Amino acid sequence: MSSTAHLLVMYPTPKDPSAFQRAYREEHLPYARPRLTGATGVVSKRVAATPGGGPAYHAISDIAFPSLEALKACAASPGGQEALAHAASISTGGPPVILVIVDDLAA
Repeated sequence: MSSTAHLLVMYPTPKDPSAFQRAYREEHLPYARPRLTGATGVVSKRVAATPGGGPAYHAISDIAFPSLEALKACAASPGGQEALAHAASISTGGPPVILVIVDDLAA
């Protein structure tokens, strides 16, 4: 049985947060969404604080897929590669950190 999978794109604190947020909403989302074949949803959140002085992230995008296989297929596709490249192009605080998460440890 396959479980859902999530692609997390964690954006470092940008040089200009307002400009990043505008670019994310007005450029990146309209560009990336149609290229994320197989995704079942996208949730975007702004990070309010990072406890313990760890790496400072400004925003996290959570792209959900019905399975790890669907996520891998999207990431390997030309559209998936274009979406990830575009995410990096708007990340003025450094390259975004990409994580793939699966399963619920509490289940």
